[in-house]
Amino acid sequence: MSSDKGSEKRVVSFEALLAQMSELRKYIDALQNQLNQVQEELNEIRSSINALTEFKGEGVTEFLAPADRRGYVLIKASPHHVDRVITHVGLEYYAELSLDKAFDVLSSREKEYKDIAEELQKELVKALNHYEKLENLVNSILAQAQQARAQQVKGTGS
Repeated sequence: MSSDKGSEKRVVSFEALLAQMSELRKYIDALQNQLNQVQEELNEIRSSINALTEFKGEGVTEFLAPADRRGYVLIKASPHHVDRVITHVGLEYYAELSLDKAFDVLSSREKEYKDIAEELQKELVKALNHYEKLENLVNSILAQAQQARAQQVKGTGS
């Protein structure tokens, strides 16, 4: 008695395959959206780290500060004391921190988002590979059906 674990066969309807592909496509789209959001957040964090680096270098005499989240209005500002900054520390909380502590908070958040992006990327690759396998299977079924139809037409035409 031989058992082939690798060649296990299941019967699935063609409609079920198409439904699975549709659900998988939605999942892939959701993963891509999440990954894009995480990348945007990483870019914002890196931008904040770069700004802190400039302030720490003490070469900044004037800068533009946004008055809103979209930057519709910018205000010229001159830093008087750049040894402390207001830093987003999570949820909706901000804290006044030294530049070094702000670097630590932002660096920690950057690492968290990098790890999240890496996990999302891995999951996205798995989902895309599975989708590709399903797509190849569907294409194979369609090709076989087309061949069978051509054979049938040939048989009735002679």
